[in-house]
Amino acid sequence: MKQQDIKTEEKFMSQNIWLSISTSMVFLLLSVYSLIKQDNEGLLIVGMVFFYGVIVVIYLIKGGFPLKMYFQYAYKDEFLNTIDTSAYKHSIFALVFCLLGIFYKGDAIASEVSHATMAVFYLGIMLLVYGTSLLWQSRD
Repeated sequence: MKQQDIKTEEKFMSQNIWLSISTSMVFLLLSVYSLIKQDNEGLLIVGMVFFYGVIVVIYLIKGGFPLKMYFQYAYKDEFLNTIDTSAYKHSIFALVFCLLGIFYKGDAIASEVSHATMAVFYLGIMLLVYGTSLLWQSRD
């Protein structure tokens, strides 16, 4: 693999890290705000579409990557692929821990929280763990 391809994939991973972290912050803020205001459906749909759309558009404009890289599921560089696989494992562990926590504490919050809010919360947690795991592993 050429050195230029490795640099391009490292830049792409860096963009993925910040996209994951910023999207997770939007999702977590939307879920917390909908818990406070008790306005679930409209806020979640409009908020997710608007904020996530803005983040993706900024990402596509600033990234400058060829379209084929967006649909690539694995990095060609073995080190980056290992980091990515570990980050996916960390995000699945975080989802399992969230689900177990909700399972044990679910009776106390069942009447206050909608399914849409919890789904957005789960997505936010998984994206936050994925982004921070990539950030932590790729530091050097």
